[in-house]
Amino acid sequence: MKMRQSTENSSISTLLRVRELLILIGLLSYGQLVSAGSLAFSSSSYSVAENSATITITVNRSGSTAAAASVTVVSENGTAGAADFDSVSQSLSWGIGDSAAKTFTVAIKDDAIVETTESLTLKFTDATGDGTGGNATINITDYEEGKLQFSASTFSGQENSLQVIATISRVSGTNGPATVKVKSSTTETSTASNTADYNDVDTTISFANGESSKTVSVVLKNDNVAELSEFFELTLSSPTNAVLGTVKSTTVEIKDADLDFTSTLKLLTKTVDNITQPKLVDLTQNSIFDSKKKILDLVNTIPILTLTELEAKQDPDGLMTIDVETDRVYLRPIAIKRSSVGATPNINVGDDINSTFSTSQGWYLEATPALANKGLTVLQKELAAIFLPDLVIEDNGNITIQVDQGAPPFERDSANNVVVNYKFYDRWNLRPSMVSTVSSAAAEGYALIRHPMDKDEVVMVVTYTEGDSNRQQILSSAPINGPELIQELATNGISRCIFNPGAGCQVAVVNPKQLSNGIVVFDVEDTNADGDKQTIQIKLLSDYKIRKTPDFVPSMVGFTEINDINKDSFVDYKMIYANGEEQYFYLITSIVK
Repeated sequence: MKMRQSTENSSISTLLRVRELLILIGLLSYGQLVSAGSLAFSSSSYSVAENSATITITVNRSGSTAAAASVTVVSENGTAGAADFDSVSQSLSWGIGDSAAKTFTVAIKDDAIVETTESLTLKFTDATGDGTGGNATINITDYEEGKLQFSASTFSGQENSLQVIATISRVSGTNGPATVKVKSSTTETSTASNTADYNDVDTTISFANGESSKTVSVVLKNDNVAELSEFFELTLSSPTNAVLGTVKSTTVEIKDADLDFTSTLKLLTKTVDNITQPKLVDLTQNSIFDSKKKILDLVNTIPILTLTELEAKQDPDGLMTIDVETDRVYLRPIAIKRSSVGATPNINVGDDINSTFSTSQGWYLEATPALANKGLTVLQKELAAIFLPDLVIEDNGNITIQVDQGAPPFERDSANNVVVNYKFYDRWNLRPSMVSTVSSAAAEGYALIRHPMDKDEVVMVVTYTEGDSNRQQILSSAPINGPELIQELATNGISRCIFNPGAGCQVAVVNPKQLSNGIVVFDVEDTNADGDKQTIQIKLLSDYKIRKTPDFVPSMVGFTEINDINKDSFVDYKMIYANGEEQYFYLITSIVK
């Protein structure tokens, strides 16, 4: 009994071992028949620009598909982090027989920071059914469209250059094309006019890939009027493929290069019957450069006035006066002109007694000699007695009197043609001294006295009552247009071709000057009898008579040696001016220097 039971137990144990062995053999046989597949990234390295938003990653399944498979893809920070991409935890699965590639996306962030290429790693985790390949790297390349802004908060241009150039910079990246709109405008503080000073701008500026700078040109208008700098604005807007930077608007300065401010100032118009005169500068108005100071106040800060305790004033007739002991200076303030900033404040009286009052503010007052208004009244009264009441005060301060005051006569010439009698246009040209002195004369009027430089010529003395005393000023002859005469002498010299035709008849002149009392001096080079070079100073006296040149053409303009006019046995000279008038000059002396 015991033997049978032992035998039975042994049989059962053996049977169990056989079954286990068969199962194990079956399992081994199945494993040899069904091999696992492989899951791998389609590339070990990917590249994406940071402005791309996403990158698509592909996972391929290769090998056996007899079993189902799954895997989770996770990201691992490298030099790229949370500011550069969204972290990844992506599950992928395949069924039996499914060999299709699976994809997922990684979100990329554009951080708007200029930087080098950054990277992250993708890894497989929790794989079932299939094996897995190696990791993959995603390289995020920098892509910066950049910021568009002006390169400076101000730009400037000279008015006479007719343009100002403003630069637009593309900073913090230049990837891809971009555009921005540029428009000009005026603000409450703008002083420039889009009709008188510049042409409006309303345009779009385009940047190519990699381009970091562009310019916009604004057309300026030169109005030939001296003025302070004027301003307007340029503004950027509506960028594409970029953003605006910090300098979205800029101020444009139009720098003026003109000299004469006069037309922008308040001018005085003095109306006197039968006297035509130019306008005078109102010296009581504010200075161009300092609204807290009057023009006259700033003139009186010139050291030569303050040190000598002299004071410039403007009388009711608009004339500028300066009392120097018993003398009184009379000037016509005719212009305010630009000078260099920081120029030494000073008063300069020219050889022709035109004067300038320079301030340190970048401007100077220009003045011409003037006959006191009471003296002008006396002169006009005396001339009216000989039917010449009409006077003209020229811009240069000269007083001219037309000899024949009436309708211009027409006559017939020898060929019976109707012509204008040019003699009708003859006029006298007189220049007042700027200094009025106390006179011992008993009555008002004018008189002729001997010229201080030429005993055969005369000057006019006008006496008038002012206050409790009589005063007098001198009227002498003068060039009708001193600057033009001096320029002609300096540039072209003297034509002696009437008497010395041929080469060399045009004689060069050195150091020509217009002096007071109608005197003009210059130097010429000469060769004496021994063949030596010498310098001769020529001194001439301007005739007070002015004539029209018959049949004038511009080629006649010039300074010419002519026959003796005043019968003093010396040659004389004639200047024909650009306006068609002519004037004689008489030789006073010629001395060897």
